[in-house]
Amino acid sequence: MKLALALALLFAFALAAVVATVVQPVFRRGPTWRGPRADPGRLSGLVHALVALGPRNDAAGQSRAADWIRGQIVGGTPSDGVARPALQVQDGDRRVEEQRYVANGETFRNLIVRLGPETENRIVIGAHYDVHGPYPGADDNGSGTAALLELARVLRGSPLAVGVDLAFYSNEEYGLLGSAAHAESARGVRAMVSLEMLGCFDQTQQFPFAALRLLYPPQGDYIVVVGRLQDIPLVRAIKSALLANGAAVRSIDAPELIPGIADSDHSSFWRNGVRAAMVTDTAWYRNPRYHTAHDTPDTLDYGRMARIVDGMAAWASSIPR
Repeated sequence: MKLALALALLFAFALAAVVATVVQPVFRRGPTWRGPRADPGRLSGLVHALVALGPRNDAAGQSRAADWIRGQIVGGTPSDGVARPALQVQDGDRRVEEQRYVANGETFRNLIVRLGPETENRIVIGAHYDVHGPYPGADDNGSGTAALLELARVLRGSPLAVGVDLAFYSNEEYGLLGSAAHAESARGVRAMVSLEMLGCFDQTQQFPFAALRLLYPPQGDYIVVVGRLQDIPLVRAIKSALLANGAAVRSIDAPELIPGIADSDHSSFWRNGVRAAMVTDTAWYRNPRYHTAHDTPDTLDYGRMARIVDGMAAWASSIPR
C-alpha cells in the first residue's frame, strides 16, 4: 500500500512538473509600460491601409508594401489620412536600414529600424509583411506589421538599456527567406520575438493534440507566447509583461514536433543558435479565415492588439544591459 501511494505521489509530482514546464505559470508581476499607449484606432488604420495596397505575395506586391512601411517610418504624406509616420527621422538615418537579397531572380527587402543605444548585444522583434496567395492578409500578417509600426512609435525616445531592432520581413510565407537572411547576417542578437497574427479573438480554440484541451481554455480570447523548452526564461519574461499590461495570455514551451511551433520567423533564429519566441493568436488553430479571402481588417480586435503592443514595449524597455 505504501509503495503504491509513493508511486502515485511520484507520478502526480512528475505530471505537475511536466504541466508547469509546458504552460509556464507566472507568479511575479511583469513591468508596466509607462510610455505612450498603443492606439487601437491607429492600429486599425495601419491594417486597413496595408491591405488596401493589394496582394503582397510577389516581388511587385512586396516592394509596394516595403515602400509603404518605409514611408510610415521615415515620414512623408500617408495616403489614408490616419496612419501617420511611426518615426520622425530622415530617410538614410542609420536607424533605418534595408537588407536586400535575391530569390528566384527577384530582389526583396527587409526593413530594420534600430532603436536605443548601440550595444554589443541587441534584441530583435520582427513581423512579416508578405501574404499567402492573393488574399488580404489582415491577421496574417497585417496585424503583426501594424503592431510593429505602433511599437516603433511608442518606443520612440524611450530610455532603452539595450538596442532594439524592429524587423519587417519579406517572404515568410515562401520559406522564411527574409528572416533567414537577417538571422544569418545579424551579430550579437540576444533574443528574437516574432509577432505572428495578433488579431483573432472571437473563435473557439483548436489544438493539435487532445491532451492540450486540459491545459488551455476552449474559447480563443487570449494571445499565446510560444517557445521551445530552452526558451523558457524568454517566454516567461514576455508573458509576464503582457499580463501586466492587460493582455489575456497563455504560453507553451514544447518541442518543435508540435505542428505550428516553428512556423514563423523566430525559427530562422533558432537555426542560428539564438533564443527566440513567437507571440500569436495560433493561426489555423483558431482563425477560420486563415489563408482565405475572408482575412479582412474588420475581423480583428484592435483593442486587444493595443494591449499586446503595450506589453511588448514594457518587455523591451525592461531588459537590462
